[in-house]
Amino acid sequence: MTRTSLITLALTVSLGACAHKGSSSDFAAGSATYSTGSTSAEATTATGGASVSSRAPTSAPAPAMDEAVADYDGGIMNYQKSAGGEASVGATPPPSRRPSPGLGTSYGETRYSQVHTVPFRRQSDNPDVILSLRYNDPQGVADLSALRGGAAYPSASLQTGALRLSLVGEGGGVLPGAEVGGEVYAVGGVGQRYMIAVENHTPDRYEVVASVDGLDVIDGGEASFSKRGYVVDPYTSFVIEGWRTSDNTIAAFRFSELGDSYAAQTGKARNIGVVGVAFFHEYPAIDVHELRRRETADPFPNRYAPPPPRRVY
Repeated sequence: MTRTSLITLALTVSLGACAHKGSSSDFAAGSATYSTGSTSAEATTATGGASVSSRAPTSAPAPAMDEAVADYDGGIMNYQKSAGGEASVGATPPPSRRPSPGLGTSYGETRYSQVHTVPFRRQSDNPDVILSLRYNDPQGVADLSALRGGAAYPSASLQTGALRLSLVGEGGGVLPGAEVGGEVYAVGGVGQRYMIAVENHTPDRYEVVASVDGLDVIDGGEASFSKRGYVVDPYTSFVIEGWRTSDNTIAAFRFSELGDSYAAQTGKARNIGVVGVAFFHEYPAIDVHELRRRETADPFPNRYAPPPPRRVY
C-alpha cells in the first residue's frame, strides 16, 4: 500500500548536484570535499504526513578523506593518511589500555538550517535501499578488530548502486574508515562534529529517513520506516547536520562519551554507535502503463471481418 503525504521540511544546507549522470562508477572520480551552504526553496501545499526535502544547486564530485581526524596515540592505530595515502589499522590493542567504552552522539550546539515543505508520495511502505555505517573511537575499533578481525577501509562511506551514504567531518571531508567483521566503521573522537551525507546519482527522487543511535533525526524518537524524512532530488546530494529542533535550527551531531550521548540521556542507549538511512522511491507521477497503452493505440483495430461467435445449443 502506498502513502501520499506532505513533506513538512526541506533542508537548505546541501551538497551540489552530481557532476556525472551515469553509473555508480562516477563515485570513484575526483577528490573534492563536501561543502555546505544555503539555498532557497518554495513551500507547497498538500495533505497527509510529514517529510523533509533538500535542494542542491552545484556539483558534488566524489568525497575526499578528512585527514587528521582521529589518531590513536598508543601507536596501534593511526587513521591519518600517510605519505602514500594509506591508513593503517593495528590488529591488537595495547594490553595496558582498558577496553574503550565507545562513542555516542550528543545533542550539540544550535545551528541554523532552514527547511520547508514539498509533497512526496512513496512507491512502497518498505524502503528500496537501506545503508548503515557504524562508528567508534580509534581504540574502540582496535579492540573490536582484535576480536572480529579488521582492516583499513578507504573512508566512512557506503554505496548501493547509485545511492551513497557517508559520514563527513566539519571540514567537509569523509571521515576515516575501517572494516571490522564485515561492517564499515567511521573513526572519530570525542567532541568532533560530523554530518550525514547522502548522494543520489539517479534520475529519480527519493525520500531519505535517517537515524542516529536508533533515533530518528527529525523528532528524536525511536527510528521507524513509518516516519518521514528528507527528499533528495535527482542527481543531487545533501548533508543532515544534526537533530532537528525547529523549521530553522538543528542541534549539531557531535561524537561524545557514551553517557553524554543523546540516546543515553533520553533512556534509549540500546542502539548507540550506528547511523542508518532508508531510501524510499517516489511513486511515479506519470503512469507508464497508461502512456504505453496510448502509444500503441490503433485507430482501426478491426481491419478484417472476424468470424461470428459460435452458436451455443
